[in-house]
Amino acid sequence: MTAARLRFLGTGNAFHADGRGSPGLLVEPAAGPAFLVDCGPTALPALRGAAIETATIARLFLTHLHGDHTAGWPFVLLDLVHRARRRDRFDVVGPPGTRAALEGLVRHCYPEVLDDPGFPLAVLEVPVADAPERSFGPALAAATWTVHHHPSSIAWRFRVGVPPHAGTLAVSGDTGWCPNLVSLAEGADLLVLECTSVEPEMPTHLSLAELRACAGTLRATRVLLVHLPDAVAEALARDPIARVEAASDGLTVDL
Repeated sequence: MTAARLRFLGTGNAFHADGRGSPGLLVEPAAGPAFLVDCGPTALPALRGAAIETATIARLFLTHLHGDHTAGWPFVLLDLVHRARRRDRFDVVGPPGTRAALEGLVRHCYPEVLDDPGFPLAVLEVPVADAPERSFGPALAAATWTVHHHPSSIAWRFRVGVPPHAGTLAVSGDTGWCPNLVSLAEGADLLVLECTSVEPEMPTHLSLAELRACAGTLRATRVLLVHLPDAVAEALARDPIARVEAASDGLTVDL
């Protein structure tokens, strides 16, 4: 029995490199409701294309507040209100500034849905800090790590399910190489790691060349790369790294 099924809604960057969708990951636990990690502009069409209803999703976690990770929220919220006609509580969990950022996006798109969405919408802002696990229900807990990208950036490490059918998912969000990636990955069943370029281009994003140099320190069972262009996937295919694969839009994997 698997702890959860993961669907990669988008594996590209802010420029939708090579037609890849914007960042978004759907996690469907074997026990408990589904949740999103990030919600880029293409999140809703990706969900619709996979025949996944927003009604099945109960929570959104954000890695940081850049638009390619958040700007799909007004459309997901609109769908929750008008198509799903949600009545149960929906939780958003992100760094300080999350409430203002998401409300600002919605007010520019569909301000009327903020007046009365028809369900409790709870926003929990967590510190940008290395913090131990906190519970989000009987079968979900999450811890945070700081990473090197933006003042709002946090990496998440989720424990999904109940032993003996539990799994550990680590999600870096956008980041350059930093020591906390080693701690984040330690013992994880799956690390979802950004890899923006083949060679180093900027210190706030990871390159495949840097990953090659440091991959031995990332002790996760499996590593899947996101936030990438096809050039990264092609270079990795030509010269593989053990346990490391390039993800693609629509890819589903079991945890």
